[in-house]
Amino acid sequence: MRSKQFEFLKNSYHLSSDIQQIIGFINDELPSTAPVGELLFKSKIIVTELLTNSLKHAGVNSTIIDLKISGHDISILKVDFGNSLSLIQKNYSVNTKIPISNDILHTLYAIIDSGKNINFFCDEINMDDILAVENIVEHFGLLIITKAADKFTYHYNVQTKENIFEVTLKF
Repeated sequence: MRSKQFEFLKNSYHLSSDIQQIIGFINDELPSTAPVGELLFKSKIIVTELLTNSLKHAGVNSTIIDLKISGHDISILKVDFGNSLSLIQKNYSVNTKIPISNDILHTLYAIIDSGKNINFFCDEINMDDILAVENIVEHFGLLIITKAADKFTYHYNVQTKENIFEVTLKF
């Protein structure tokens, strides 16, 4: 297993170079048998959205990106000690399918499991299923990450106020 941790400081002037450092590490560590172009493209989209999320919503000065490449997957873990995702602040029942965002082709859903993790997934939209606009919360970045990833999960640790976004890409 190859791993590296990156600290992202809240300064949008360095966003591009921080993303390039992370993508460079992934590029250097992927096995030659992996679909490198596809994985780098997806990784760049995911890391960009995770770091942009930190800038816009977390309200913190730094974010940690922890990368692990092992076997046949890439694990991208984003950790910060900022504001929780708004879904955590509401009292949804366990295993309820919650619509989060949609575009013309997809609806992003969240399901909160018994461990208080939020698992994200997308369904293609049937034009008859389009929900009322007032019921959809804007989280387009989460939709992008969900579409690019094989698995995308969020967990908020109430005691430490730690946000943990975990993304897996399989190859």
